[in-house]
Amino acid sequence: MKRMISVVDLSTGKVSFRPSDTRTLDLPRNFDRQTADASLDAWSRARYQSVEGKSLLCAAFLRPLSWRVYGEECLVADNATPATAAQPANFRLSAIHEPRS
Repeated sequence: MKRMISVVDLSTGKVSFRPSDTRTLDLPRNFDRQTADASLDAWSRARYQSVEGKSLLCAAFLRPLSWRVYGEECLVADNATPATAAQPANFRLSAIHEPRS
């Protein structure tokens, strides 16, 4: 059984428990927090909105959720389905949520 890690969606405040192998992306420096989401295509390119209002496309590297630390902000995959040429994977701005004792 996979370890579950709690994450909080920073746009809605909703806390959810995700498997430790959930895919994540580092948060780009110029990421627009108002849009709160990004997509990843089949060629590992992330598309997101910049703070300047531009749609940007850049190389992205996936890391499992288990590599993140409490409080860290990152983009977390909406589901376990990998990106395909026809359908990019969606990611949401989230933070690793420390479970309550």
